[in-house]
Amino acid sequence: MTDDLPPLGRVLRERRAHHGWTLADVATMTGISASTLSKIENGLLSPTYDKILQLARGLGVEIADLFATGEASKPAVVVARRSVSRQHEGQRLDTEFYSYTYLCSDVAHKRIIPIRVEVRATEPEQMGALSSHVGEEFVEVLQGRMRLYSDYYEPIELEPGDSVYLDSTMNHGYLSIGDQSCVIMVMCSSATPNLAQTLREIIKQRILEEQARPAPKA
Repeated sequence: MTDDLPPLGRVLRERRAHHGWTLADVATMTGISASTLSKIENGLLSPTYDKILQLARGLGVEIADLFATGEASKPAVVVARRSVSRQHEGQRLDTEFYSYTYLCSDVAHKRIIPIRVEVRATEPEQMGALSSHVGEEFVEVLQGRMRLYSDYYEPIELEPGDSVYLDSTMNHGYLSIGDQSCVIMVMCSSATPNLAQTLREIIKQRILEEQARPAPKA
């Protein structure tokens, strides 16, 4: 029966059973009502990103752990992992001017985070403040043209097939230039085990900044 549930519902139910938690226990830990948790478990509700983040924080796990099952939810002890993301697959998080698709998200505790990003921001105001995080970053332009902003360097324009490697502890950001949105492949790497969670926190902050931004005057 549980095999028919969405990954998140199945993982949540398995974690509760493993720890002997009731729905009320998890509700207290996460601040999400027991009725909402029950709907998530039974595949009757697809939680928003805010709820997923709230759930991960309350349970003390990474978001990726909520979409992994069995051994995939534990630290790897054998170097034999493999994950395939087909076209149009992945965990997608959208802001007004950026769409982030996390690939191979079923592998927990990985040190490389692959993200396909659609950049729709064409003005610095849309991009918002430059951001930074631990680790290093490799970016390749797949479609369209992009302008990369970062500390210490002049902005640089990149075209399809161009790539750049940078220390992501520098503040940095991306803008699309030209007539179409830009699609890039971003590979973030760090020895920090919670890098994926850190990156999602940055996206969450971007969403909050976009929501707080005054609407353009007519």
